[in-house]
Amino acid sequence: WHPEIDTGVHVLMVLEQAAALSSDPVVRFAALTHDLGKGQTPADQWPRHVGHEVRSVACVDALCDRLKVPNEYRELAKHVARHHGVVHSAQQLRAGTLLDLLETLDAFRRPERFESFLLACMADMRGRTGFEQRPYPQADYLRSVRSAAAGVALDRSLFAGLTGAGIGERVRRTRLAAIEAVKAASVSDKGTG
Repeated sequence: WHPEIDTGVHVLMVLEQAAALSSDPVVRFAALTHDLGKGQTPADQWPRHVGHEVRSVACVDALCDRLKVPNEYRELAKHVARHHGVVHSAQQLRAGTLLDLLETLDAFRRPERFESFLLACMADMRGRTGFEQRPYPQADYLRSVRSAAAGVALDRSLFAGLTGAGIGERVRRTRLAAIEAVKAASVSDKGTG
């Protein structure tokens, strides 16, 4: 997957890409720490690092505890560590998985952090030999998915007769329909392109 093979070289390349994409130190910290879990991969499993995302989250937590890193840095770094691999295949994800990702990232209430998340993921993809200038359509795709889901009309008539969990389920179904429409348009665009 990584032409440069060495994880340390990859992480430095990701950090360079993050610096080129953003002056935000939070984005740069997330890029720097996104693969920490690879350091815990047993040697007999090399060069693969199956499950490194989950291990990376624990490593980020431990590092942030030790260094007293601000929560803003910790939160973004943990999200990038856990979900960067999923984002790289965003166009293949089901609508429910996309909505779960947006909800996990709190993308509806915190669009600025969602954008920072996408920049760190883009830095990860571009932080590989020969990929430095490669387009990252996953970011635009996820922006359009988020925009469609966030933009659904949630007027009172939608919730008539519903309470509590029923309202949440109706919002979810409405957002899923909006995401399905984006997916369908994306497939249609590929067919005509």
